[in-house]
Amino acid sequence: MIRALVAALTILGAALTIGGLLWGAGLLRKEYRRLVADLDELERISRDESLTAEQRTAQRHAVRYPTSTWGDIEYFREWIRRSILEQAVDNLGAPAVLTGAGILCSTAAGVWSLYV
Repeated sequence: MIRALVAALTILGAALTIGGLLWGAGLLRKEYRRLVADLDELERISRDESLTAEQRTAQRHAVRYPTSTWGDIEYFREWIRRSILEQAVDNLGAPAVLTGAGILCSTAAGVWSLYV
């Protein structure tokens, strides 16, 4: 009975860890895709010469309100965030797979050790 409980907890721990890893990776990718889409749209609006300066500002703020203060370049923080997320998303694949494989191997070894 105790072995089965320890095995179940070990498997649950692995499942929760892998679930958290996948959830975090999904949120990171979702935020990155949204930020890229918003900043691309902001660039398109900024280059639209048919709009007045006030119309451009209103449309840009409708897409994404800038988080920068009055002394910063507008959308500066968003561009920095996009660069950081781009690096994270590009480098996420292999380390995440290796981490998942490590979790699965250690879980299998832990459960197996209970019955050997």
